[in-house]
Amino acid sequence: MAALDETEQRVRLFITQHLAGPGRAPSTEEIARECGLSPQGVEKVLHRLEDAHAIVLAPASTNVWMAPPFSAVPTPFPVETSDVRYWASCAWEMLGVSALLGVDSTTTTQCPDCADEVTIRIRGGELEPTDTVVHFTVPAIRFWENIGFT
Repeated sequence: MAALDETEQRVRLFITQHLAGPGRAPSTEEIARECGLSPQGVEKVLHRLEDAHAIVLAPASTNVWMAPPFSAVPTPFPVETSDVRYWASCAWEMLGVSALLGVDSTTTTQCPDCADEVTIRIRGGELEPTDTVVHFTVPAIRFWENIGFT
C-alpha cells in the first residue's frame, strides 16, 4: 500500500470507524461533512485510496465496497459480535475484524468445496481450536489482481 497523505488517512479512518460503528459505509456526503471536503474532493480522495489499495469502490461508482477488513455489503463471511453483525471481505479478513475491534466473534459460513457448515470462533483474542482448514486459492501477493473475487 502506498503511503497516504493526511487527508487520505483522515478519510480512511472515518470510513473504517463508520464500518466498525454503525456497520455500514458512509456516503460521500457524510465523508465530506466529517472531513471538511467538497463532494468532488471526496471522490478524488476515494479514487486515490483505491489506487493505494486502502479501500475498494463498487464498480462504476464512488460507493465504498470494502475497507479491509470490512465489507460494506453482505458476504459469505458474517462476523457476529455481541452487538453487531459485520461483513468481512473474505476468510482472511474475518479474522481481522475481531482483531481490529478487540472483540469476541463467531463466523458461520459454508465450505466452498463441500458446502458443509463451518464455524470459526475467536475468544479473548485467540482462535478457538477447530479441525477447520482455511485454504487460500489465491496467494496474498496476488489478492489485488481481482480483489472482488479474492
